[in-house]
Amino acid sequence: MVKRYLLLVVLFSILFGALPLSGSNLNAVDRTPVFGFKLMAGGRYDDMRMCVASPAGAKGGPVADILLFMRFKLSPHFGLSISVPVFRPILFGAAFGMLQYESDVALEWSFPVSHSVDFVTGPGIGISYHYGPDYTVGPDDVNPEKFFALGPMISYYAAFDFRWPKKYATRVGIHLYHISLFRTDESDYGMVFGGALEVGMHF
Repeated sequence: MVKRYLLLVVLFSILFGALPLSGSNLNAVDRTPVFGFKLMAGGRYDDMRMCVASPAGAKGGPVADILLFMRFKLSPHFGLSISVPVFRPILFGAAFGMLQYESDVALEWSFPVSHSVDFVTGPGIGISYHYGPDYTVGPDDVNPEKFFALGPMISYYAAFDFRWPKKYATRVGIHLYHISLFRTDESDYGMVFGGALEVGMHF
C-alpha cells in the first residue's frame, strides 16, 4: 500500500517537471492567485466512518460541503488549485463532536470550447482526517466509541468554466475520489469511494 502511494507522488512530480515552462506565451501569463468557493453534493461508499445522514450499519450515504479554493495559473492552459472544506468540518464538530476533513491539491488543464467556455480536467491528491464513530453507529446512539483515522486521497476533476463579464467565472463539474483510511488505534483499514457534483464561482 505504501509503495502504491509513493508511486503516485512520483507521478505527480513528473507531471510538475513536465510543465510547459518555455515559450513566449508563458511570460504573459497572469500569475495572480484566483480565489473562489464551490458547493459540493453527492454520495459515497464508506466501510469505516459513520454517516450522520444514514442509519446504523449503512456503509456510506450522501455527502455535501462548501469549499474555498485557490487557483494558480502556471501557463496559458495549465494551473494548480487547492480546495479547503469549510461547512462539513464546522457542522460535524459543532453538532456531532466529530471531524471529517478532506482537502486536496489538483492539477488543471484547460481546453477552450468557445470564446467564453473552457473545459477543465485533471487529477488531484490530498489527505483525509476523521474523528468519530464507525458505520455501525447510528446518529441517535448516545456516547458511541470514537477513533482517529487518516489517509491519502486521490481524485479526478472534470468541469466547464463559464467566463462572465468582469472576469467572473462559474464552474460546473464532477469530482470523483478514493480515500484509503487507517485507524490510529488498531491495524484496521477502510476504503471510501465517492462522487459529487460541484458548482462554484471564482473571481
